[in-house]
Amino acid sequence: MNQQTEAASIQAADSAERVGFGEKLAYGSGNFAEMMVFNPATTFMVFFYTDVVGIAAATVGTLMLFSRVFDLLNPMLGMLVDRTKSRHGKARPWLLWMAVPFGISAVLLFSAPSLSPMGRVIYAFVTYNLALTIIYSFIDVPFAALLPLITHDQQDRTTLSLSRMIQGQFGGMVSFAITMPLVGFFGGGAHGWQMAFVVFGAVATALLLVCFFATKERVTPSAQAGHHEHVPMKKAAASLLGNKYWLMLAGMLFTLFLMIGFFGSNLYFCRYFLHNVGRFGPLMTCYQIVLIGGMFVTGPLTRKFGKRNLALAGLAVSILGQLVIFADPTSYAIVLAGTVIKAAGSSPLVGVLFAMVADSIEYGDWKFGVRVEGLAYGTIALAAKISVGLGNVLVGWILGLSGYVNGAATQTASVLFAIKAMFIHIPLAFLLVAGVLLWFYKLDQQYASIMADLKQRRNAAF
Repeated sequence: MNQQTEAASIQAADSAERVGFGEKLAYGSGNFAEMMVFNPATTFMVFFYTDVVGIAAATVGTLMLFSRVFDLLNPMLGMLVDRTKSRHGKARPWLLWMAVPFGISAVLLFSAPSLSPMGRVIYAFVTYNLALTIIYSFIDVPFAALLPLITHDQQDRTTLSLSRMIQGQFGGMVSFAITMPLVGFFGGGAHGWQMAFVVFGAVATALLLVCFFATKERVTPSAQAGHHEHVPMKKAAASLLGNKYWLMLAGMLFTLFLMIGFFGSNLYFCRYFLHNVGRFGPLMTCYQIVLIGGMFVTGPLTRKFGKRNLALAGLAVSILGQLVIFADPTSYAIVLAGTVIKAAGSSPLVGVLFAMVADSIEYGDWKFGVRVEGLAYGTIALAAKISVGLGNVLVGWILGLSGYVNGAATQTASVLFAIKAMFIHIPLAFLLVAGVLLWFYKLDQQYASIMADLKQRRNAAF
């Protein structure tokens, strides 16, 4: 009888914390806000600095390289989020505090004041890091950490994660599509760029405020249910390093973002294998459309198969898509078919990965008695940035070592093999590594019993 009463109370608690559709939509709007600034900023930044501001390309490259030092702020910022105490929670208040600075920094980023050549470089360095490394991190890390604080419910976390990823993809696509038309609408030149990002900054600020006001933090750490304490850095780090499921997910994320870093080789593949660099755009557009479409059906499928099983099946489909390209890498139809299949297979893992990270935080709470949402997502954000950057660097190194000649109409066999390997063989290896890591991920099977135990601990703490 006691067990039945306990089960009923757990079920009632789960029902009480279920998240409505409006809150899920509001949470995802935060990522729309981030991507509608971050995506065009990263895409058009070099062009803006060289052709509008008038900074030498080599100087721009050096500026961006040195700016990576500021990425080390992410884990420290994560700890700051974990130590934040306010009536709004510990992650949500950062969205309120940083919404307006984020919008203003976007405008400053794409402004070109009349300064000396050195003054322009200094202004670019300061505003680039203010907008894209410092303030962006003060938005992105708390926003990611908010997901596991909204609810314990696995299915709601899945739909929250899907809302985040779908709206983030849409935010990036919309902003990418309208940036140049907006610049032209406002007269082009420095003024046109500045006014375009006045629009983007204002919309991003409004959406971040929507995300803040329409979401709620409901989750309390099991070992801290009756009181609040700061988790020492050593204990917090130990809890992450001892969390096998978080380590698996961090490894998967590092691998997948490293693969994204290799996307820079796709232009070379289109030029030398498909003989038309213009095919890069349609390939990537089809990839994104299928990826987003797949995420719309991921939610219902996870209810039946679970996140891990669905993501693992998706990886198998992605591997199949990669193998299709082997049939004839010079055929645009075959490459497009393989790309579409790969995108369809990628949808489940891309859609649920951040929800799986949230689940791993529950495992850490259960095993070590501490919750470190901020540090967990801050460290993962750092790993993602490092892996993408490493992928970009490796593309350059591999091309250089193979003997690539800039702009040459034809390349040597070693260069062509390197380009083919970066488009087909290396991504295939990354997908296999991610599949192996996911194979050993068993948290879905243990989650229900872990949550029941955590609920007992919280009840005992009051």
